[in-house]
Amino acid sequence: MLDEQETSTIKMVRGCPCFKVFGDEKLCVNNDSVLEIDALEVDPSLFSFRPDRESMKEEQASEGNICYASIFVNYPDNKVYCISQGWVLRIHGKDVPGNDLEDALQFLSTKEASASAEICSECLYKFILTLGDTFAHLMTKKEKTDEIKKYVDQFSLKIAIKHSQMDNMMTPIGTEEDIERDIDHFGFLRKYLVQLIEQQHYWADLEQLFADENSEFWIQDLLRKRERLARMEFQFYSQTLQLRDIKDFILLIKMLQYILRSSDEILLLNEEIHDVIRSSKFKEILQKDNRLSSLASYAEKSRTVEHNFGNILQILTKM
Repeated sequence: MLDEQETSTIKMVRGCPCFKVFGDEKLCVNNDSVLEIDALEVDPSLFSFRPDRESMKEEQASEGNICYASIFVNYPDNKVYCISQGWVLRIHGKDVPGNDLEDALQFLSTKEASASAEICSECLYKFILTLGDTFAHLMTKKEKTDEIKKYVDQFSLKIAIKHSQMDNMMTPIGTEEDIERDIDHFGFLRKYLVQLIEQQHYWADLEQLFADENSEFWIQDLLRKRERLARMEFQFYSQTLQLRDIKDFILLIKMLQYILRSSDEILLLNEEIHDVIRSSKFKEILQKDNRLSSLASYAEKSRTVEHNFGNILQILTKM
């Protein structure tokens, strides 16, 4: 969906939040106008050789209301532009910020990102209204909370898949394509939850072993934190699984707040663990004791944990 050169100051995006389908009509609702258009879906990667907004003017349609159903973010002014017409995208009287659009892109599923421009555009529109501060007032509290519930539900599954693929102590539980099917979410996550329980026992036993050997406090503390991280991950996924069955709005808010706290602690623990395993004292002890090798390999996964749970926090703080 995205493709740009290293020196580019723009980012191509498939779909457009102002592209609407009404019956058999294709409409552009940019700047709150309703314009019937001739839609011609174009893969935005075709324009990837264009480095900036000025050069993109050459790609504008020469005549008529042609719509490519694709847009681009212009980093210098943080605005979003229509490729075919060159217009600045505006929703409800306000420019769509480029960073709001990029936030929305993070939460497109694999299926949504590769779907038709109609589906992709609708998803972008909903995400921008839900996640972006610019348009926060346009949705009711319940509408926004329901959307956040859906995002957390889907995004947590994506995180579990990614983390199971990166953890050398785990067996991968599946692929993102599996999420798109009508699957039993609990059954899908069961393999991941079981492995998290196994990790809790592993790290707790190892911490006890080092304690019995009167090892340095910081090593025992590191192992305790790693065990707690596995426990907090288990708690996080248990909480997100419950979201699907909650219908009461007040209860839903409370559960999302619990998930927020769990995510926050996961981020804190992850950062503390990452700092230690990157330290010189850990590297020194690792050369003498290979029982900590699994911790050393956690460095790569920790960066992904920070990114993914940072996204979850970003969603939840929009409540």
